[in-house]
Parts: sequence; structure tokens; C-alpha cells
Amino acid sequence: MDSPNDSQVKQVLKASYDQQARLRNGETMQSWKIDELNLFLARLNRSSQENGSGKRVLDLGSGPGHQADYLRAQGCDVVCIDLSDEMVAICREKGLEAFVMDFFALDLQPASFDAVWSMNTLLHVPKSNLKQVLKNIKRVLKPDGFFYLGLYGGYESEGIWENDSYRPQRFFAFYEDEHIQQRVCSVFDIEHFNVIPMGDMQPHFQSIIARSK
Repeated sequence: MDSPNDSQVKQVLKASYDQQARLRNGETMQSWKIDELNLFLARLNRSSQENGSGKRVLDLGSGPGHQADYLRAQGCDVVCIDLSDEMVAICREKGLEAFVMDFFALDLQPASFDAVWSMNTLLHVPKSNLKQVLKNIKRVLKPDGFFYLGLYGGYESEGIWENDSYRPQRFFAFYEDEHIQQRVCSVFDIEHFNVIPMGDMQPHFQSIIARSK
């Protein structure tokens, strides 16, 4: 099917996540996501020790702030952004610095973050716009900063997910493992790539750590 345009994608995502915000806030974070957060933190701590860099982190598509809250508890200075007003309101209730913003046009200072964290967010970006979004992320990273990207994937697909239980139904873009690495490598150098099986579920999870070229 044809991909919706950016405006349509964002309108639907905002409406869908606004509806689900309180429900998602009540969910418990899965152990494999905590493992990924710890992987990210180990990389951040190593960078801090080796380069004397800080721990200012941008959580790109923060949802209700579960992951940002975890990072903050581990000593990170976290800034959350999300399309959903409701998600941002929940983050602020938790005392997190949070803004309604999308990654198509990051209204943030250049070179102002030591790391960017993004789990299951960029899969809502139409494939034709992924490179521009990656460039936006690179712009806000410090020169020695790095980027964690986590996505469901393993096969090629793009469009509204017809089996989505959310209303309105959301747009997703999935990539084969080699393809997503090629896309990321157009802007970043990949340090780490790993696939996490999701049991009988398709797709699997793609874990990437990348640094600026």
C-alpha cells in the first residue's frame, strides 16, 4: 500500500497514543528492555570515563517515561520528547523534563546531548523520511556522542498495521536486518548490532548502537 504522508502519520499517532497513554503508563517494563537500557548505560558510562563526557540523554519518543525514569535513576540527565500531549503530561507528573515535539523537526540545540535513546519509535517514520530523521538526531548529538536505536523488524513492510488494536490504527515501517543497517550507516557508523528473538512473535527486535561519522 502507499505510505501516508508525514502529516497523516503524525495526526494518527498523536490521537492513538493520547488514547492509550494512561493504560501504557500502568504497564510494567519487560526484562529484555531493561537489559537494553543497561547495555546503553554501560556504553554511556564508558564514554563518560574515557572522554570526560556527561550523561545528558534525549529520550526520543518517550511514551509515559518508563525508560527515561530508569535512566534518571542511574544518574542520567534526561530530556523526553513525544508527539502525544498525554504522554508528555505523564512524564512531567514524574518530574521528568518533557516536551511535545516530533523527530521530523527537532527544536533542540545542536550538539547538546551526549546520547540519544530511541526504542520502538522510528518504526513510525515513513521509509522515505528515515534519513532526514537520522540527520536530525545527529545534529543534536555532541561530536563524540552516540545513538541507541531499537526497532521491531526482520522483514520489509510499510503502512497501516491492519491488526493493530489501537484506534486509530498506527503506521509502521519494518526493515530486514541488513537493510536497516544500511540505512543507519548512511548517517552513522554502527558499533553494535544484535537481534533479540521475540518467541513466536514476528517481527524480532533489532538493537543498534551507532556513533557519528
